[in-house]
Amino acid sequence: MTVARKGPFVGFPRGWFVVGFSDELKPGDIKSLKYFNETMMMYRGEDGVVRIMDSICPHLGADLAAGGKVVGGGVVCPFHHWRYGADGSCVEIPYCEKIPKKATLNARTVKELNGMIFLWYHPAGEAPDFEVPVLPNEEQEGWLPWAHSIIRIKTHSKEIVENVVDLAHFGPVHGTHVDRFTNEFIDHKAIQHTGGVAYPRGGGKDVFELDATYYGPGFQISDMRGYMHSMLVNAHTMIDENTLDLRFGVSIKPLPDKEATENIKKMYVENLTVGFLEDVQIWENKEYLERPLLCAADGPIAKLRRWYAQFYHPEHFEVESVTHVN
Repeated sequence: MTVARKGPFVGFPRGWFVVGFSDELKPGDIKSLKYFNETMMMYRGEDGVVRIMDSICPHLGADLAAGGKVVGGGVVCPFHHWRYGADGSCVEIPYCEKIPKKATLNARTVKELNGMIFLWYHPAGEAPDFEVPVLPNEEQEGWLPWAHSIIRIKTHSKEIVENVVDLAHFGPVHGTHVDRFTNEFIDHKAIQHTGGVAYPRGGGKDVFELDATYYGPGFQISDMRGYMHSMLVNAHTMIDENTLDLRFGVSIKPLPDKEATENIKKMYVENLTVGFLEDVQIWENKEYLERPLLCAADGPIAKLRRWYAQFYHPEHFEVESVTHVN
């Protein structure tokens, strides 16, 4: 199969990718997923466990996510009622005692943590080589559940990742004043430390300190201390080489006043949405330059691109050079 080329990267990076928030999937629910140019299904079994498998029945090609029924920890095909177990293997054919050995659905590696559902993707099918961290809002009492949303964007994941080093865009695009800005790259983590003043769209200002960490190429958590202590999630999962779903949300420590807390939570999500839409306007209309012309005050874009490249097989990328102008 010929894979479209977007800049120096071919195909998709390996990593953990968010495919939903936990509150979106109840026991017995089954949903279609189309990510990484593949057709999958996600369901929560009657045992409460989330599973993700290929959704096309090998019998005659029915999509189990379109009318299939969750039974126990498995799924029954809507076409001929072949039943697949929790590991993806066919365990029953109502009209035949002998089950073909190849009657199996590819079961994917899934992790449910921090109120989110993660899918491990590796282009060669290899096992995870890093983990999803447990967040403070999972470990400590007092944090509210995620308030979240989703945007579908015509762009590549790496365009969003580059924001982690792009100090210069905060003022022109978001109207945020930045006083302190540094980056770290540690194995599978890319970290941004920021301090400054944000100006919410509803008015006022918020003096903040923020540590934003990417854990792999598609999942970022920002620990933000300002008027309130909040955790922000920014998770993008590729659908094809030029399209992705961006999921984002906020979890906050509540104030004594419940109404004030709800209003602030709503405001945070609205501001996140506006902020991402400001970026979307750029992402969907820009070209990816393999050799950008940078000035001395630009962030460490070359380091970021080398960090991002580690999530691809070596034959799938060329680490590009950059030109700096003083």
